[in-house]
Amino acid sequence: MSLYQLRDDLPRAVYDDFVFPLGIVPAPGLVPLQGWTMQWTTGEGEFEDCCTFHVVQSLDRLAPLVEACFRLLPERGLHGILELGSRDAYRAVDVYLGDQPMDRDQFIRIWRLFEPIFLEDAGLAVGVNAEDPFVEIFLDPDKGLLVHVDPSLQEEVRALLSEHGVDEAPVVGYELDDEELERIGIRPVLVQADGLIGDMDQLLQELRYEWHLELDEDPDTNVDGRGRRIGRTLWHAVVIMEKDTGEAVHEAHATVWGSAASRREMEELIDRRLQREVPWTMRELYVLDRAAFDDRPQELDALPPVPEASGIHLVRIEPLGDPWSPGGGGLNG
Repeated sequence: MSLYQLRDDLPRAVYDDFVFPLGIVPAPGLVPLQGWTMQWTTGEGEFEDCCTFHVVQSLDRLAPLVEACFRLLPERGLHGILELGSRDAYRAVDVYLGDQPMDRDQFIRIWRLFEPIFLEDAGLAVGVNAEDPFVEIFLDPDKGLLVHVDPSLQEEVRALLSEHGVDEAPVVGYELDDEELERIGIRPVLVQADGLIGDMDQLLQELRYEWHLELDEDPDTNVDGRGRRIGRTLWHAVVIMEKDTGEAVHEAHATVWGSAASRREMEELIDRRLQREVPWTMRELYVLDRAAFDDRPQELDALPPVPEASGIHLVRIEPLGDPWSPGGGGLNG
């Protein structure tokens, strides 16, 4: 059974023989420049020198090129990378990094499983890195390929690009001002149906498990996208709950609103509050984001704009459909 399906109602854009991802709606006449460029970064302090190759190719030539770049990776000690557009009120992008090393085979197995999403969906960026020697392979939201390597590997990268018919160019990608960039549209590519991964939240849950991803932020501070401290804020969470009757497991979604001065504090508040929801037990924190004050639900109209203290303001528990029998599911069966 498929874990996901790409939509078949989206027309594929092709301009000047450049095949665009399904998730991008290009503006007529705006076609990325293909080829590769290389930039040398001189290391400072604890950072070593680095060569960065920026590669832009039509989608029909991209997958084999990315797979070839994986040959640069060592067999062990890899860390996954995922970037998604954020619902958080105080930042635009959520960055997830692997907090445990994995083998190359494990990374590539999951990459191949979700590769159509990685290549087609412009709402995410994904990659992998290793330290010895330093290698980072990263596919940005526009599906430009960034290959960061230790200088000792630069000739190997050049040979790989030549092998795939990619030529060096003075400039690659778009040369556009902000007004022109706004003409390029983004659209979702996944079918939304029961039993399928239909959005980035569901994909994130799978990748967090398989690649050991954790949100790249300090859980004990509360800062905005520019690193400025913002103190206590309003938070919104969705928690997966369950109750086991012995014959079947019933699921529910708990929606939680609260105020806290950090992610860790909010997680602890949620955990303590939901322990009171017997017979329901907390299975997984599905979503936790800071919320804008104006986005609070009607029940919290009387809440002051600046929270006076940390605490949980509202909990709603909504049971889901049919119960399920324990012992099933997951990518590993």
